[in-house]
Amino acid sequence: MIVALIQARMGSTRLPGKVLKKINHQSILENLIERVKPSKLVNKFVVVTSTNPEDDAIEQLCRKKGYEVSRGSDWDVLDRFYQAAVKYNNVDTVVRLTSDCPLHSHKVVDFVIHEFLKSGKDYFSNSNNEPEFLEDGFDVEVFSFKALETAWREAKKLSEREHVTPYIKFSGKFSCGWKKSCPDYIYKMSVDSPQDFEAVALIFQKLQHVPDFGIEDVVALLKQHPEILEKNKDSVANSGYQKTIANDKIIE
Repeated sequence: MIVALIQARMGSTRLPGKVLKKINHQSILENLIERVKPSKLVNKFVVVTSTNPEDDAIEQLCRKKGYEVSRGSDWDVLDRFYQAAVKYNNVDTVVRLTSDCPLHSHKVVDFVIHEFLKSGKDYFSNSNNEPEFLEDGFDVEVFSFKALETAWREAKKLSEREHVTPYIKFSGKFSCGWKKSCPDYIYKMSVDSPQDFEAVALIFQKLQHVPDFGIEDVVALLKQHPEILEKNKDSVANSGYQKTIANDKIIE
């Protein structure tokens, strides 16, 4: 069974409550879920949020929309993921998605899952390995449940607990692979700031008449309208992870 866990929370330093900010009459989280739901390979999607009171709003939205939701630790997101996955006895493959990627596409999700299954590796992604492999805004990480369980048991660093997959990628205990779904994609389109939100909202507006638009459509649009990129030109991908690394420590 393949379960996709969608990481979501209301807390954000630069754009508080961003996952419920609306684009085209739907929240960022809803846009993401509705765009990845047509996946042919994912058996179940689950929103994984924290037990913080502010994240009650996320659970309420999920209940209203019929999305599955699981709640757990705020800072120990690795534990939050493991506790969500372990609820399903027959899960062998876990997909990690983050809720700040409303442009995401089920086609990219299925591409990465297919590459994972074909490779026989413990972990596969189209992103999160700069500079060669970065499709920010369309990030997918796929890993075996066994790898997740081992990381959950053994990871000790704050960065490994907070960002879920660093132990799998960097401990040397697992086989990992990367491949971009669209070689021409070189953009920063996850929503971390008001400027990111403005850029992504404009992409939705311009592609509203393109049914089920994908990553190639976004690339074509940005090549045709480079002025969109001016809106968030100072935005940096994965800055949250870099901040954690700079202040990393062992968790007792």
